[in-house]
Amino acid sequence: MPEKGEKLRDMKEMTLLEHLIELRDRLKVCLITIGVLTIVMLVFPAELNITWEKALYAYKPMVSLVLDVLRNMVLPKDMRLIGLTITAPLELYFIASLIFGLIFSSPVIGYEIFKYVDPALYPHERRMIYPFMAAFLGLFIGGLLFGLYIITPATFKAMVIFFALVGAEPIIHVMDFYNTVLIVTVATGIIFTTPVILVLLVRVGIIGTEVITRNRKWIYGVAYIVAAIITPDGGVFTNLLLLGVFIVLIEGAVIVARRYEKKRELEERGGSMKEIEQPPPKPGVDICKFCGKPLNGKLFCPWCGRSQR
Repeated sequence: MPEKGEKLRDMKEMTLLEHLIELRDRLKVCLITIGVLTIVMLVFPAELNITWEKALYAYKPMVSLVLDVLRNMVLPKDMRLIGLTITAPLELYFIASLIFGLIFSSPVIGYEIFKYVDPALYPHERRMIYPFMAAFLGLFIGGLLFGLYIITPATFKAMVIFFALVGAEPIIHVMDFYNTVLIVTVATGIIFTTPVILVLLVRVGIIGTEVITRNRKWIYGVAYIVAAIITPDGGVFTNLLLLGVFIVLIEGAVIVARRYEKKRELEERGGSMKEIEQPPPKPGVDICKFCGKPLNGKLFCPWCGRSQR
């Protein structure tokens, strides 16, 4: 329901059929965009000034250029890739093109989702959702970059150490290599979004910060297990690095969520944020024996609602 004093947009109500037609049209735009960009990754040359000689003997499509960048960025110098099966390079060629086509079309997909959902939101819902969406996207991109530049290279460097310990040559299947890069990078991006989800849950009143602070050891224990799963053979150092980042993000989210929590509690009592930020009561002032807030001469605490008798 809209808040008091808010007005809805001046637009006609759409029927179910009209909603389905609009959804179909927007899905069509998304699929066409993904298909076009996937084809671009498959066949578009990485060099625009390509000659006929290069086209016949040294042609490299866009997907090959992207894979070269990832390989040079992540793969240790003393580790080599191997095809292992005759179809592995061909499978990687098509799968990577589809994945990168999906990634590069994500702005169009996000825009179509935005245009489809936006008319159904009330003004107060927009004021709450859009900042969280921006924070979610920013943290996800930051997580992807952190995973690609920090976590993934550390994972492969740790894997080289294990190869040496068992006396094996550091040769890895090309599909395993790129699957690990993708999984670790995307998983790190998802982990970076957990503070936004946590703050949103507290903001709408589904959970409280006390639940998080009371169960810290269990949350961080599960987080370490998840870090060990998404960084295969990454070693203790990589897992602890990812866990440390997760702890910093969660503790920062708790600080932000507490402010929303206090604001919501005060709004339920008809107060304002100025009352939250007031200084602690001076000695000798009548205060609540449970929460320590000023009573202002009242028998029931206006903050926690408990009787002083």
